[in-house]
Amino acid sequence: MKREMMPTRDELERHRKLIPEIDPSAVIAMLRIMRTGQQIQHAVLDVLQQEYGMSEGKFCAMVVMHQYKEGISPSALAGRVGVTRATISNMLQRLERDGIVLLRAADGDGRCKMAQLTDKGRALMQEVLPPHYLRVSQLMSRLSESEQREIIYLLQKLTGEKSDH
Repeated sequence: MKREMMPTRDELERHRKLIPEIDPSAVIAMLRIMRTGQQIQHAVLDVLQQEYGMSEGKFCAMVVMHQYKEGISPSALAGRVGVTRATISNMLQRLERDGIVLLRAADGDGRCKMAQLTDKGRALMQEVLPPHYLRVSQLMSRLSESEQREIIYLLQKLTGEKSDH
């Protein structure tokens, strides 16, 4: 469902009379970023749910585990995905039950666990990732490579993140 909550510049200017620090351009820009994010999520991530029954969280966790072929600790996985350890623990239990993840003792420390994709999990990612990356590439092809670099720079500047490159 699409939300339409974009105030007009005139409306924001009226609010600015009450609170002079309000910057109408900043409010409009942020709301536009949020709306665009929702549209991108629908175009890219909702497909994962519809075609594979895969939530965004499950997809993110599986992408990270796909990157760590030798396994990753549940706490490190939670940190990389941006969820609590309890959330990851529940997710990993379901993925293990479905045969997608193997939870095993860490090498040299039987008290710690490692989460690792099974052959079934790797096969699923080999099926999911290429069309996912194609959807992303097609969406982003609306921007030139220079524009893509600029939007990455601007979004990192907005969030205070360090450059990936």
